[in-house]
Amino acid sequence: MKANKRLLVVFMIVLFVILCTLFLSRGRNRMESIAAPLEPPKLTVPQPESRPKESRLHAMQEALQWERDPFTLPSFLLTEKKAEKERVPLKLLAIMGGTRGRVAIIDNEIVGKGDIIAGERVLEIGRDTVTLIQDGSKRVIALKEPR
Repeated sequence: MKANKRLLVVFMIVLFVILCTLFLSRGRNRMESIAAPLEPPKLTVPQPESRPKESRLHAMQEALQWERDPFTLPSFLLTEKKAEKERVPLKLLAIMGGTRGRVAIIDNEIVGKGDIIAGERVLEIGRDTVTLIQDGSKRVIALKEPR
């Protein structure tokens, strides 16, 4: 009886190994049949161009598509006249004094000293003027009397 038990255990192990091998080999075959066959990459050899050098350069520049011209000056180095043209016209509506200092209403916004409005910093608030600064250039907005 002892020999029969050992033979039975060996038989079960062999049967288990055979079933696992069959099961795993079927999975590989299925995966190979689903996957597309790999193709070697197609290499193209560039042909020498007969176009003139200027047209080739133009084609390369179009392919690169620069976001900005690297040879132009930065905006902060441009002349002040151009910067003044870009400034938004602001309207000073009122100036009020309080315990914490003066505040101004510019284009329906309440601003104090040091605040930023339309990209310009409030430098000083006077009795009837507000001084703004942007990129080193100052601008004074005066309070206009109602008609």
